[in-house]
Amino acid sequence: MSESAKVSPWLYWSIVPIHRAFMHLYFGKITIMGRENLPKIGPAVFASKHFSRWDSLILALLSTEPLRYMSRSDQMTGIQGWLLGHLGGFSVDPVRPTVSSMRTAIKVLHNHKKLVIFPEGGIVRDQPLRSLKTGLARLVLQAEVTSPQPISIIPISLYYSPTASARSNVFVYISPSLHTEQYRQPTDKLTAQSLTEALQESLLSGLDRVKRVSEGKTKDKSPNLLNL
Repeated sequence: MSESAKVSPWLYWSIVPIHRAFMHLYFGKITIMGRENLPKIGPAVFASKHFSRWDSLILALLSTEPLRYMSRSDQMTGIQGWLLGHLGGFSVDPVRPTVSSMRTAIKVLHNHKKLVIFPEGGIVRDQPLRSLKTGLARLVLQAEVTSPQPISIIPISLYYSPTASARSNVFVYISPSLHTEQYRQPTDKLTAQSLTEALQESLLSGLDRVKRVSEGKTKDKSPNLLNL
């Protein structure tokens, strides 16, 4: 299992046009809101709602450069594992993450890359959002100890209508970034708790927003609204 988060350039750039064409053919309409909130430079964590195995492929549409993914250990096997291992994926046990996987994640951020993390720890469909633990916040705090610049945390809300299947419509809302300094408390433990609460609130707000847009109850006024 790979924990290097490396990307094979020839494989990535060969797959990009195929990936984008396939996503357009498989799904109905893909609506991306809040693109103005994506950082143009610097390290970032894409903290996304996890609804389906399609989520990683949807998130790849948000970046013109390769993303890095923390993937569950059971997904890093066989052909899928080989592909993920050559396209920026590295394994992590969400229950007991190893020191090695945490070092890999921190190295990704120190190299000013974009790291995808699903803070729920797995696919969740029986409720809007599972209660978040502080692992993501603690990772960012640890990385910033030796990071040359602050790390942006980007809450991303995903919603499929009616469900994650062929010809369904996909709605994505990118919320304004969060930074540790906004939630600084006397201790790192309290800071992580405060930051996690803010992330949970932002994701829930975004999920409510994309659901209302999908139901036609409101029109999104994002300046960079993109329909694919």
